[in-house]
Amino acid sequence: MSGQEFFQIIQMVQNANDIVDVVGEHVTLKRAGKNFQGLCPFHHEKTPSFSVSPDKQFYKCFGCGAGGDVIKFVQNILKVDFKEAIEFLARRGGVTLPEKRSGRQGSGQGISKIDILKANHWACDYYSSILWDSPLGAEGRNYLERRGLTPEICKKFKLGFAPSSGTALLEAAGKKRILPKLLETAGLISSKYGAPKDLFRGRLLFPIFDATGSVVGFGGRTLGDDQPKYLNTSETPVFQKQRNLFGLYFAREAIMRKKQVVVVEGYTDCLAPFQVGIENVVATLGTALTEQHVQILRRYAEEIVLIFDADQAGQKAADRALNVFLSLGADVKLSTVTSGKDPCDLVISEGAWAMQAVIDSAVGALEYKWRELQRKYNIGNDSEKRAAIDDLLTTLAGCDPYGRVDVIQKGMLISRLGSMLSVPAEQIHRMLQKYRRKFPNTPGAERKATVTEMVPVPETPAQSAFKEILEVLICEPGYLSGIEEKLRPEDFEPEIYRKIADHLWFCYKQLGEFSLSELLGVVEEPILTDIITQFYKEGLRKGNFAQNLEDAMRCLSDFHREAKAARIAASISSTKSADEADQQLQMLFENLKQSVRRIPGALME
Repeated sequence: MSGQEFFQIIQMVQNANDIVDVVGEHVTLKRAGKNFQGLCPFHHEKTPSFSVSPDKQFYKCFGCGAGGDVIKFVQNILKVDFKEAIEFLARRGGVTLPEKRSGRQGSGQGISKIDILKANHWACDYYSSILWDSPLGAEGRNYLERRGLTPEICKKFKLGFAPSSGTALLEAAGKKRILPKLLETAGLISSKYGAPKDLFRGRLLFPIFDATGSVVGFGGRTLGDDQPKYLNTSETPVFQKQRNLFGLYFAREAIMRKKQVVVVEGYTDCLAPFQVGIENVVATLGTALTEQHVQILRRYAEEIVLIFDADQAGQKAADRALNVFLSLGADVKLSTVTSGKDPCDLVISEGAWAMQAVIDSAVGALEYKWRELQRKYNIGNDSEKRAAIDDLLTTLAGCDPYGRVDVIQKGMLISRLGSMLSVPAEQIHRMLQKYRRKFPNTPGAERKATVTEMVPVPETPAQSAFKEILEVLICEPGYLSGIEEKLRPEDFEPEIYRKIADHLWFCYKQLGEFSLSELLGVVEEPILTDIITQFYKEGLRKGNFAQNLEDAMRCLSDFHREAKAARIAASISSTKSADEADQQLQMLFENLKQSVRRIPGALME
């Protein structure tokens, strides 16, 4: 598909889907002057700050900053990628898309994310019916009863049970004409050891919903001796363990209301508090809290509380929380269940007040780490206190994100450490500098220039076009599919634009669709992350991605054509041969003819 065809398709899809109508299917909109207003679907608010412009065909939330065209809205609201948003809008608007051509590997032989989500939804209903309506689910029902979990809470979270036969799901899917290839792409069956088999066998299943209520995966707990004890859906186009949290869909409102989210380790640890009215609880899926988790949770909460058992896992959690606290500036607190019980057992045996007491006793990551060290060392002894301080500062200095903390945050951190350790802040600062020299690979250099100072002002129309292209691609990487064969990273100038383009092309080749956080994750230079973030904000502010990209590509083409014409003209004036001059004149004429063809209404054969 040519670049012109690509932009024509985008324009046709946009023209067939008025943004007010599309947004209005998800948000209650009211006329406000030229625009429409409503409550933002991407964050909790009481006063409308979400605006839709019918003239610009663009939406913007002045509360959370979300914005874009109708394609971006569909991507964000349905959690689909650029290509799938185009397909969705084409179906909605009655636009016929060109036949698919083989090329970039997608999710597998025409299977889209929407197909996978539909398969997951069907499987969720199937497994739930087995748990509650079949004799095969008796084992699962008995387990839940022993744990003290009521049918009401389990049905709310749509728990299910996978029969142990190994082919129950496959057979049920066959009756519904659901292809094995789709089930395998969704991570529901596996052919790893020969004939296809159900992935989950003899397990109690906990569906994992994304923030919009779509089932993206499952967690399965064995009720026998099978290993592992817990088994998650493998990574699929819609499910990544480090980016999903059990219970978030059901907990969102309570989290936003309390401005606090409680993170526990297990599925039942999440269900039990919810059952007794503590509803701002989510669970990780067998992983430590990641930066991706924190970025998701910060959309809803100001404070994150981690609840862990009082064992080595708690200590490791504290070290991980330090990294998260430093890298993201998040308010992360930790607490432990010290009675030897997990949160589920604590709630069932002692009630909601006991769990709430654990939550209320949470302290900041730094203080938690220091308390653990106080148990390890005899702080009353000067030499042991010094050893404890050395231990804490060594851990802190070794945290990779510490070197990227800005001056203000670093000053607040040092002040807090000084107060906590009863050591002057100046001494803490000197000690941290000393300890950081032990970690040469951690980024410790302070930024010496602002983002504005580092971004070169475009000196030519081509550089302006390159900047415009980068802004659009950072906001919407899906547009790379239309230009990746026509433009290469090495074409960009100046050098800093070229570096950003390198990262964009790399992410696209590795990931296909990617998010801003994924892009920033591969960028090592701190100043580049700032520039990319600034370009992202500028791109969102301008909106109208398709038109801006098309204009920039046209400007780039015209600039290079004019530069080529200037070189030909210069060579004509210096040539000595009449034949060579004729050839160069012909080249100049062809170059000018291409320019004229671009002018609407131009007639030239």
